[in-house]
Amino acid sequence: MGGNKNFCFKFRNAQGVRYEVHFRKPNVAHYGEADGYCLAPEENSPKIYINPYLTQKSELNTIVHEICHAFFWDKSEKEVSKYANTVAGFLYRQGWRKNKDLTNNEPPPPRKRPSKKAAKKSAKTRKKK
Repeated sequence: MGGNKNFCFKFRNAQGVRYEVHFRKPNVAHYGEADGYCLAPEENSPKIYINPYLTQKSELNTIVHEICHAFFWDKSEKEVSKYANTVAGFLYRQGWRKNKDLTNNEPPPPRKRPSKKAAKKSAKTRKKK
């Protein structure tokens, strides 16, 4: 279920530090049994590593957790975990899942607006209920 090993997502945190997210199991010798790891913003080319062999729910939680570290490096592990558990739990319950059809930095397909005729029909259906 894990992420695409060749996937690399890039972003800048609130201070403008550029991060790269890689789906690669963090090195046990350096990071223990962690499912993810965020390097300090002071590092040269800071990166986030996400274990690609997690369940979808654990992967979502780990992604939110590690990106939270990138934005809020000064927060405690307890605060980051609480935030990540809340956000990932909410998103997962709302049905957010990985779109396996997307690769690398390919954006999702644009959402289509319903035609005016379809929108009117939908509105009528809602009124009847």
